[in-house]
Amino acid sequence: MCSDYCRVRDTFRSFLGSIDLDRYREEFKDKKYVEQDLPDDVVNVMLRSLYENYWGRQRFISFDQWFEEVWDRIVHLKGFEEFLRYYWYMKLGVWKDWDRWFKEGLKARLYRTWTAILTQFDFSYTMLCVLEEEGYRVPVFASPELNKKGVDLELRTERGIIDFQVYKTSERKEARGKTRGNLISVPYPVISRRELEKRIRSPRTQKKEAYRTVLRIFDMYYEELNNGFIVFKKELAREILRRISSRQDVREFTEQLARCLQGEECTL
Repeated sequence: MCSDYCRVRDTFRSFLGSIDLDRYREEFKDKKYVEQDLPDDVVNVMLRSLYENYWGRQRFISFDQWFEEVWDRIVHLKGFEEFLRYYWYMKLGVWKDWDRWFKEGLKARLYRTWTAILTQFDFSYTMLCVLEEEGYRVPVFASPELNKKGVDLELRTERGIIDFQVYKTSERKEARGKTRGNLISVPYPVISRRELEKRIRSPRTQKKEAYRTVLRIFDMYYEELNNGFIVFKKELAREILRRISSRQDVREFTEQLARCLQGEECTL
């Protein structure tokens, strides 16, 4: 990776803002039927491609192009063929255009993975940019192997390793799997700023103060791009790095951040 991380972050941020989220939402809304766990070799190809393109080479290609490249790699994998036979044997060669039907379902499934990983990369690029601006000398690591362990970004400080995992505020922690003691969970809001403002204005909303708190925290640490993609502000990275000498202080900050985003009582 290059050393000008803030420039890369700006380029990546422009790419995120160019994604037609509404188009994909409409295209995939009725195609949630390939939900089984994918074979390891398929997952490995997918993750390697994501990290090669959007992290290692900063090749910010469209979702459609990325999916076609991944599809070409996985269709001949033994594990993929076994996956098809195991889950879809009743339809193989029986349904007309079953292959197109299955491909569209898998595309919808991988789109959700694609956007989730892009969100993780936005957090990582934001952290790298602030590390660079503030003059921190901290080794940083991100890879498919770490991702499969639930680690989106790893910082190796003088006082030890701190791993970060981005998660949606709607996800229960226990649903994220077992985590190591040095893992910090960074909350990501699932509600848009526009929706927050709408609920605050609505006469039917009873807990307006809670939504005002969420909006205040949202404006401090997150940003909603014109297309609706929610990204991380540098202020979030600065607050984390200001506490980087104490893993417990970082954890307490992110836990309070999550409470605020869920409309609960918090100290931020």
